[in-house]
Amino acid sequence: MTDLITQYSYGPLLPVTLLIILIGMLAYKIIFSFEIFSSLSNQPISGPFVALPAIAFFFMVGFISLHQFSRQEDSKQTLAIEVSSIENMLNVPDANNFKQQEIRSLLKNYLDVSLNEEWAGTLNRIPSPEINKIIKKIMAIIYSPDFICTKNDRANNYCVPPLLAKSYADNLITLSNAHNKRIQLGQIESSPTRWYLCLGLAFVASLTILAIHRANKISAIISLILFLMAAWLTVAAIALHYSPYRGPNSIQPILLINVQKNF
Repeated sequence: MTDLITQYSYGPLLPVTLLIILIGMLAYKIIFSFEIFSSLSNQPISGPFVALPAIAFFFMVGFISLHQFSRQEDSKQTLAIEVSSIENMLNVPDANNFKQQEIRSLLKNYLDVSLNEEWAGTLNRIPSPEINKIIKKIMAIIYSPDFICTKNDRANNYCVPPLLAKSYADNLITLSNAHNKRIQLGQIESSPTRWYLCLGLAFVASLTILAIHRANKISAIISLILFLMAAWLTVAAIALHYSPYRGPNSIQPILLINVQKNF
């Protein structure tokens, strides 16, 4: 059900809107239908009391939004690291070396598989098994005994200088780590407990607002609508950042596409 909703850019707005309306209707029904609250018309609750559940609600919203937006920034940084690692291996000198050409070919396959299967296919939720195979092939080349030139191998077209070999190894490890982190960020789901607490606090705040204005139904409805509008805006902003790779502000692999165009 979650996948069905989040496959559309603004899909999460539908359940958020329905839940906010349900919270308002349920709170109104409880306050104005149950006899236990009828005495509030003559002995109303102190007005400042409404601030307590409202503050708790927006504090929880801030906590959830911090988690969501930090994932967004981590995803941007991870993409930049992944692109940088690929470019570093593509821009090394002596590109006429046979093994370097093989590495270039494998990096092109990495980009094709990553963009087609992981970014476009699964929105970075499921790693492609081909990516792991490609990284292993590059690793086999870099760590092969004859990849690093010795003093007598300077004219060999199958080896590279030691410093260049170390650069390849470092960038490959960085690329592998960045890829794994990208998939991990795409798989992380928001804890439902946080959302239950958030919506529960919104419900308590709605009850409090209506209880304070129990003596004046019009005032109670207006106050409730204003609070629910603020709650909808904040929760909707978080829901639209449900995943770094889904939604209207999702991260796009433009940098990877630009590198792919260079081949």
